[in-house]
Amino acid sequence: MHTGDNGPSKPAALAMLSSERPRNVGWLQAAGLLFGDWGTSRLYVLGLAFFFAGRTSFWLILAMSGLILAVGWAYTQICRIYPDGGGVYTAAKSKSRTLAVIGALLLFADYTVTASLSALDAFHYFGLPLHKQVQTEHAAAAADAARETGSAASAGIGAAQVEDAGEKMHAVSEEHAGPLTPDEKRAAELFHWDSPGLWAIVAILLLGFVNLLGPKHSGGFAIAAAIGMVAITLIILLGAFGFSGKMQWSELPHRVGSLKHSLGHMWVAFVSIVLALSGVEAIANLTGVMKKPVYKTASRAIWIVAIEVAVFNVLLAICMANIYPLGSDQHKEDMLAFLSKYYTGRWGELAVRFIGGTLLLSAVNTAVNGLMSIVYVVSRDNELPPVFQKVNRFGAPWVAAILATGVPVIILLITHELEQLAALYAIGVIGAIAINVTLCAIHPRLRRMSRKIPMILLGVFLLAIWITLACVKREALLFVAVVMAIGLFARWLTKRLALRKGPPVSLLQRAIEEACTPQALGMPKVLIGTYGSDRLAPAAFTAAREQHAALVVCFIREVNLSYQWDTQFRLDTDLAAQRTFARFLDLGHASGVPVIPIYDSGPDAAILMAENAAMLGCSQVLIGTSRHGALYHLVKGRFQERLESVLPPDMPVKVIAVDSNEQPTQPPPPPPVRATAEAKIP
Repeated sequence: MHTGDNGPSKPAALAMLSSERPRNVGWLQAAGLLFGDWGTSRLYVLGLAFFFAGRTSFWLILAMSGLILAVGWAYTQICRIYPDGGGVYTAAKSKSRTLAVIGALLLFADYTVTASLSALDAFHYFGLPLHKQVQTEHAAAAADAARETGSAASAGIGAAQVEDAGEKMHAVSEEHAGPLTPDEKRAAELFHWDSPGLWAIVAILLLGFVNLLGPKHSGGFAIAAAIGMVAITLIILLGAFGFSGKMQWSELPHRVGSLKHSLGHMWVAFVSIVLALSGVEAIANLTGVMKKPVYKTASRAIWIVAIEVAVFNVLLAICMANIYPLGSDQHKEDMLAFLSKYYTGRWGELAVRFIGGTLLLSAVNTAVNGLMSIVYVVSRDNELPPVFQKVNRFGAPWVAAILATGVPVIILLITHELEQLAALYAIGVIGAIAINVTLCAIHPRLRRMSRKIPMILLGVFLLAIWITLACVKREALLFVAVVMAIGLFARWLTKRLALRKGPPVSLLQRAIEEACTPQALGMPKVLIGTYGSDRLAPAAFTAAREQHAALVVCFIREVNLSYQWDTQFRLDTDLAAQRTFARFLDLGHASGVPVIPIYDSGPDAAILMAENAAMLGCSQVLIGTSRHGALYHLVKGRFQERLESVLPPDMPVKVIAVDSNEQPTQPPPPPPVRATAEAKIP
């Protein structure tokens, strides 16, 4: 039993079933939470883009900004279609349980690498390892001295030489096959006091412990983090385009690399930086707690963040391309800090290092919490072993927390190089986004072809990126394959063990068993007919309590087909009925009225409702006023008249009128003394 702060204790299953969070997240909080994942990616995406593509990275980042806007539009539609949770697991669950688990495992892989990569890069921004900072300062001093002797143009260096300089510097470093220097050996060590990998492991373990203390409200901090990220971006841009005077506009066309490479080379380089899309799934998972209307809240948050990320990333790419000379691999871990130092000086660099590192650690915390949530939710749906549902005294799933902390640590023990982690990164998030977008493209609520065709094309494009990553990033494919193999084996094992225990019992069935009692079945009963709305709930519970009766909630799925169907509609597959019964059970517990859910399907709702009312011996039937017009009544007939014609004369029908603008509210509080009830499904 679970005791609420303001009400009677709830049975275990009902407490889990009715754990719907209040819709108190506005567009500003949603934008902050999305920006915490999506916006902070520039802290490592810019450096990695320059590492993979050199000075041609500007065009790749420009293309990536276009893709960000396209994916942002797609997720506005996903949030509209799935207002109660539009993540890939929720969206795929209605189509296929297996596909839903695959999507969840892809997100698990994404969050795992997010935690590892963000923690590692955070300590690069904090200035570790120390010897590398000394080396970069010497390199910067040498570059300044070279610039003082004259620009590239005055020295007679052609545009092609300027374009290839960074790539040649990187090629020379790659061809170096001699013995490692002491500093290089120390950089490869994990267990050294200033190793970023070691401190990243420590940070993940500490954040895992913090998450064992239970969830915290993060909307306010997310907004502060977003403001901090925008602030450090503006510091760099103001320095570059404003007071520093270091933007060489005449040389910029030569320093921005031309598209001279083959299409295949550019495509592979492009898919290597799609990790900038990471975090967009976060906005879809938030729809269940967003203020209504969800579509407007989500759209405003998505467009604000998407436009900021797209525009500012392109401007920062211009600032990055303006610097000459710059080796491709010199600042892949802390490019924003380097840009700040170059354009604003030492104090600007320190501000970016502190704020950037802190934001990356915040992203680690979000990723660890996301891992815990994924494992817990999938386990609660009986797709993973039930051990992951165990919670501690703070309400945190502690077994899931151990897994969410341990797997990123294992990844860092295997590799603590940023580019290697980036190679593992994108395949998980792109797979999840591709599944979600493709499912949305075939959803009937998308309706218009002007939405369907772009959504299908975007889904195909994302699938092409995913296939390319699987082909060219073998280590990423191996990583996802291992995650899939372990996850699907755990699912298979869970199903096998469940079969030995008998047919699985859903959470809703357990809640009904806990909420209804043999005593409730012997009480007088009042039946309320519903098609999925809970607007009649307050009046229905008041009527039942006045008669000291149990409330029979009768959900009829009316189906008129000209042929027989092999598979009947069932409660365990009807999501609308499940949501309705869960809501009524929770309201019934709060008001002290036992609830008896009844589900039926057939061609005539009036006859089915009358049959159920007669079988249960109900004393009264409650229905709501119809919202249909005259044409509906002409074709269908008046439901009340038809229902009264088939009910016994001593079973009256009472019509409850509800204002169409009224929002469903909690039922009146229970009386001081109420009878407890624990019944089985009738």
